[in-house]
Amino acid sequence: MVNMAKLLPLVTKLGEYLKMGADHYSDLRSAGKEAGPEVVAVFLRMKIESWDPKLNNKSLLDDETKDAAARFLAGVACNFAGA
Repeated sequence: MVNMAKLLPLVTKLGEYLKMGADHYSDLRSAGKEAGPEVVAVFLRMKIESWDPKLNNKSLLDDETKDAAARFLAGVACNFAGA
């Protein structure tokens, strides 16, 4: 079983990326640019490139997982910022 306290830094960082995505989406929309989850996902993917969270000395994010995380966070960020 995973100790939930060990996951807290991961969850906190995901929240920071979610806020970055929502802010980026809002900034683009304020500038009159059409922005969707795909645009925000590219932005977030660049931000998380060097992020390498570990649990018990094992990396949790490979490139495919980072891609999926960026797209997930971008979708939530756009829905949140557009609400």
